[in-house]
Amino acid sequence: MPDIEYESGAGAVIPLNSGIYVGRPNDLFSREWDYKIGYRALSTASRGARKASFRAVFADMGLADEFRRCADLDVSGNTPGTLRVGDWFQRCLVLASKVDGVRDGLFTAKITVVLLDGLWRRGLTTEFAPVMGSSGYEFLDLPHDLPYDLGLTPPKRYARNPGHSDSPARFIVYGPAVNPAVRLDENLYQVDVSVPDGGYMEVDPLRRTVSVVSADGDVRDAFGKAHRGSGAGSGEYIFERVPAGTCEVSWDNSFGFDLTLYEEEGEPAWS
Repeated sequence: MPDIEYESGAGAVIPLNSGIYVGRPNDLFSREWDYKIGYRALSTASRGARKASFRAVFADMGLADEFRRCADLDVSGNTPGTLRVGDWFQRCLVLASKVDGVRDGLFTAKITVVLLDGLWRRGLTTEFAPVMGSSGYEFLDLPHDLPYDLGLTPPKRYARNPGHSDSPARFIVYGPAVNPAVRLDENLYQVDVSVPDGGYMEVDPLRRTVSVVSADGDVRDAFGKAHRGSGAGSGEYIFERVPAGTCEVSWDNSFGFDLTLYEEEGEPAWS
């Protein structure tokens, strides 16, 4: 059985093929486009939220209670949980559980969820650390006592978008860093903030948020400090999508960061 789990908006993780068993639900491994028909063509085609249903066998009553409480809290607070199928994930809300069989030690139910994103994603994360010299220093010492040294030329670095279409790009920049900026091919991703030592900055393209987190966990909204240019395609849009394939990555080498590129599909991959 595939590894399926529900992660609540508060972070609790409920396995759905251990104690609760859903198997391989047909509705989760299906896809559908919303469309309008024009003259001999489609006038629009998009993938929006959709309803999905599947049967579940509940053999662990404690886990059944936890699943119910987490799902209902997410709906009442409008804090979507996340449904994970292997490496793939999608935001969702669990809207109904219709019990259709009760036996000693277990019961069965039809679960109804709304899949909110219209597609499934999985991320590929690449770490980029500052390039240091063989001596551990960032500069090459000249043989004469001059008031400057030679800086290292960082090697070219690359990132790979594993999908077949353009991808959202998520950044985690580790402090200390001042006005961190990263260029991926033709687009500059920059935020005019100071990231404290021991803290980090997150650019989340899925939630459309930019935030700075201090070493003690304080979170500061930095969306207004992010460069957005004139929008997508302007050359400095913070949420610019990255084309499929390999792209060159460059930055001033003064900080380290993680880059996650998301593969997007209409249904979780079968292979």
